Amino acid sequence: MQSILKTLNKFLVHLFKCISLNLNVDSTLAKQGTLLLLLLTFLFSCQSKKQVPVSFYYWKQTFELTEEQQKLLKETKTERIYMKFFDVMLDENNQPKPISKIQFKERTNLEVIPCVFIQNDVFSYANDVHSLAKKISHLIDEIADHQFLKIEEIQIDCDWTKVTRDDYFAFLEELKTLQGQTKLVCTIRLHQIKYQQSSGIPPVEKGLLMCYNMDDIESISTPNSIISSKVLKQYVNEDTKYPIQLDLALPIYQWGLIFRLGKLSVISNDLSMQDLPTKSLSRVGENTYKVKEDIVANETNFCKGDLIRFETSPPKSLVQIAEYFKKTNLTFHQLIFYHLSQDHLNKYNASTLSSINRLIP
Repeated sequence: MQSILKTLNKFLVHLFKCISLNLNVDSTLAKQGTLLLLLLTFLFSCQSKKQVPVSFYYWKQTFELTEEQQKLLKETKTERIYMKFFDVMLDENNQPKPISKIQFKERTNLEVIPCVFIQNDVFSYANDVHSLAKKISHLIDEIADHQFLKIEEIQIDCDWTKVTRDDYFAFLEELKTLQGQTKLVCTIRLHQIKYQQSSGIPPVEKGLLMCYNMDDIESISTPNSIISSKVLKQYVNEDTKYPIQLDLALPIYQWGLIFRLGKLSVISNDLSMQDLPTKSLSRVGENTYKVKEDIVANETNFCKGDLIRFETSPPKSLVQIAEYFKKTNLTFHQLIFYHLSQDHLNKYNASTLSSINRLIP
């Protein structure tokens, strides 16, 4: 491919010289150029990525779709949904324990990809990762069988570190063996993309690059912890590559971060300015407000003096991220939006999401 491009470049340079000097263009030269252009068109069409429909995460403990969610799935022609089955955390005895197991109030005809979030500390205390893999594998199968789901892919979400890497990777190897032909995918954070040598490459068929929760959530000075093209550029550049296939996850959610006595106190999911009375707030920053009186909103208690940072992931920010990835060496198999299970979906219509999907390299 590179040799063809170089040959075409030489031809075009020669052609432009002939035109600039008012020389006749040799018919043989013209034919050669035409053939090269046709060949390039054929090669690019063969290499072009097939556009797949967008997919979504569902991250609530009870699966029950609203009319708005069902409409969005239909309009985006979504074929699969990434559903959190349960979390694995440490109990009071530092033993791994599954919590927040999903409950189904309805069935779905979509392909379901089970997702399991595992607290990183689990692998700091894990004495037997093989036993852990068996228990997690069994619980995934149990939930899927109960809902008559055919599982072809499983996603594990864990922000592993250099300390927990070996145990986590051993766990993935065991889970892959237990699940046989089922494809195993794990999440990849931005720091694991940048520091590949120290982080290691997980032993899975595919990774999912998480482009959300990107900045310091606990700092009151952070403009927007959900999404930031500035932060992305600190971890990914034009030369960035990754040795395994990747999917990409982008955010479509919002929340309010409540800072009390200078520290992050509460994360109020789906909170927006419209949920609080305007008279109870005074603006102190671009998206930060001070609470002037004790109030209750969005099932959250707000105390006088609290600072609230309203964060969202506007479509224009998603476009900026997608455009930046086009300048890098990273390519993605599909785009997954996190997450469908939020209440405020009105700003993300099917046309907007599909257009962002088409930008992804």
